[in-house]
Amino acid sequence: MASAPPSGAPGAAPSRISAKDLITLVCAIIGSAVVIGGAIRGDGQREQRLQQVETQVHQLEQRDDRRADLLSQIDVRTARIEATLQMITTSKGAAR
Repeated sequence: MASAPPSGAPGAAPSRISAKDLITLVCAIIGSAVVIGGAIRGDGQREQRLQQVETQVHQLEQRDDRRADLLSQIDVRTARIEATLQMITTSKGAAR
């Protein structure tokens, strides 16, 4: 009499997956999905933060440009005032 081949042998009929193997497979799939989802979510948050930082840098550069223009205007006015004062003191010194 021929005996049936063992369940792990080639050509044997596939056996049903046990509940333990099924739970292990489901946990592995869910775990992988969570890890991949977390990586994608983290990358999206990083991209959003990068855009916020770029906007802030742009605003600070504009503010710095305005301050530099204002300081330049103040320097020009100061030079004019100094020139005027020098002319006044020179003319008073010559009048004495």
